[in-house]
Amino acid sequence: MAPLKTNSADEPWWADGQRAEPTPVGCCFVCPVASGCPLRSLSVRCAVTGDQPPPPPPVIAPDLAEAVGQDPAVAVAETVSWADVTAAVAEQAPNRDGDGNDPDWGRLQPVRNLLSIAVVSFLPVGGTTAARWVADSITSGGITAPVLTPLGFVLAGTGAVFLGQLVPGFPGFVCELAWKALALTGRGLVRLVRSPRSWIITRPALWAAGIGVLIVSWRAATHFLTGAS
Repeated sequence: MAPLKTNSADEPWWADGQRAEPTPVGCCFVCPVASGCPLRSLSVRCAVTGDQPPPPPPVIAPDLAEAVGQDPAVAVAETVSWADVTAAVAEQAPNRDGDGNDPDWGRLQPVRNLLSIAVVSFLPVGGTTAARWVADSITSGGITAPVLTPLGFVLAGTGAVFLGQLVPGFPGFVCELAWKALALTGRGLVRLVRSPRSWIITRPALWAAGIGVLIVSWRAATHFLTGAS
């Protein structure tokens, strides 16, 4: 339903290209709907509106006009501006915390989090990504597999190097050097984890675990709903 238009500057809103047929006397001479009114007469008083012609119809906005006749929920969804709703909610939200301080959006650390998400989601390591490896490990070995599998490899390798030091000759010498390198690497990792730059290790690990769980959940939901393997 489009809004009513005016044909020209000298034509009224009710003319629509055709002027009402004038009547000699009575209020029907100035009535805009006289040409199609079955009650038109030559009397002085109109049978519908009395001495005055009917008022023009109200102007309906285009968005509301298009919504007329539709389901109320659809009409509301089409006429409501979600940008205005978002702005109104943002204005109503408190701009200070419980202690009266301004919100510090820097606490969310968007740069570190986005960088970690990109690394664990798109950086290929051994033909897969960290997040996908976590998901595959959970699928094949359970929820503890992403932790116990790497821990098992580390303990097995460390134990082999430690026992290799007891072997006489060249193999023992190599294992001794390897043990010193492992000890140095371990101390460096401990210092890194205790430093302000620990997010380089902890943040990607946390995001890999979280995204991996989401991937497993998505696979389960897809399999349950569609039967896909």
